[in-house]
Order: sequence, then structure tokens, then C-alpha cells
Amino acid sequence: MNNLKTSIVTLIFLIVFPCFSYGSDTLIVYYSRSGSNEGIAEYIQANIPDSRVGTITTADDRSGFFGFFTCMFDQWFDRDAPINDLSLKTAEKSVIILCAPVWMQSLSSPARTFIKQVDLKGKTVYLFITYGGRLKEEKQQAIEQWVKDQGVMLKGIFGSAVGGKTPEELKQQTRDHLLKAELLVEEEK
Repeated sequence: MNNLKTSIVTLIFLIVFPCFSYGSDTLIVYYSRSGSNEGIAEYIQANIPDSRVGTITTADDRSGFFGFFTCMFDQWFDRDAPINDLSLKTAEKSVIILCAPVWMQSLSSPARTFIKQVDLKGKTVYLFITYGGRLKEEKQQAIEQWVKDQGVMLKGIFGSAVGGKTPEELKQQTRDHLLKAELLVEEEK
């Protein structure tokens, strides 16, 4: 009879609190000023069951004309962007996927601040970056080295040139990156 009670209580607990039985180890975090990285993060979440998504937001307004210049000054002077508390429990996750833009051939200041402020040591990190034009190979290598210098176990950088691409083309490119990163398994046809 005790086993039956325990089984019923456990079953009720799993039905009422499904996150305890199906929790994912993956957290997707993104910063997006134009919406491209938000779309990429949402696509990744749709393809990694039970993953969670968090948004990096800045403490100051970066929209519009003046926001653009704030971002550019951060890049020119290598300033950290003040970001809001994410309230994300990264300690509970072992895989972090960071989606962020590259501005002026360097990782965006909100993404850099996130990497500096959040304890990512011991986490497996994948970096999905977007850029408007072309990213020079040595600049991508510099971003990779900087991330690793922060103590991050980087599994790869996956870049997407977003200029002139449709949302469907970005989804396909993101799917290709997920397959290359072995975060997604190709279905048999």
C-alpha cells in the first residue's frame, strides 16, 4: 500500500510540475537590437526541446538613432554596456548558446558584458553571431580567443551574415549551424 501511495504522489508531482522531470540542460541567451538574433534564438529553442531562452537587455535605451551611436561608442572605446540582471539560473545549465551581433568586427558590447559578468566556467558554450556584411577570418579568430580568455569552454562560433537575407534563409543557415555543432540530428528521409 505504501508503494501505491508513493507512486500516486510521484505521478501527481510529475503532472503538476513537469519541469522537474523534463528539464533541459540548455539555456539560449541572446542580445538583439534589430531582431535578427531574437529570431535565431527562437528558432534554436524550437529545435532543442525543453530549452529555455533569456534576453540580454541593456540598462540604457539603445533604440533609434541615439541608441545606434551609443552602441558605436561602446565599440570604439571598448566599453562594457550596462546590462540588466538576467535572473537566469545559469548555474543549473551545462550548455549555453549565446546569440549576439558583431559590430565593427567585434563582439557587441552587451554580449561581452554578459560573458564577463555571468559565471560560464565549466559550461559548454556555443556562440552564434550575426553581422551585416562580411566578418574577416582574423576578426572571428580574435573573438574566439577573447571568449576563451574569459575562461569559457567554447565549442564553436557559428556566424551568419544577415544583410539581405530573408527570415527563411536565416532559419536554414541556423539549422545548418545546429547540425554542424551537433546540437541537432538530421532526420532520416
